[in-house]
Amino acid sequence: MGRAPRVLQGWEPEEVTAYEYDSDGRLVRSVTTRESEFDDEQRTLLLAIIDFESGIGAHGHPYAEAMSDEADPTNYGGHWRYEGVGPFTDHAEKAKADAIDTYKAQFPKDAPPNMNGLVFRVVKHPYPNN
Repeated sequence: MGRAPRVLQGWEPEEVTAYEYDSDGRLVRSVTTRESEFDDEQRTLLLAIIDFESGIGAHGHPYAEAMSDEADPTNYGGHWRYEGVGPFTDHAEKAKADAIDTYKAQFPKDAPPNMNGLVFRVVKHPYPNN
């Protein structure tokens, strides 16, 4: 993440500039000090966010719940159950995969292309009638 949570919510650290002048009144030096983004509260919050996110599975549910006896479908005293739904189509991901397949199809099956370093982008276009 790299930024304090409060900065992501719009808080900005205070900056104070001190000026030093010589005996003739000319500016010799200016030093700007910036308040730290992280204090104990922000470090604790950031560590809590990291800890929480590390416990979330690819399915979007906390492992502690998803692997709990409370979720076991054979446990009739459990408190919840999970149901798989779908499939759903991620149309942007499908367009990308289709572009990769189209690119690969240009080559003979016995000499597939080297895909190392190739990046396929997805571009969103509005329909002209909308």
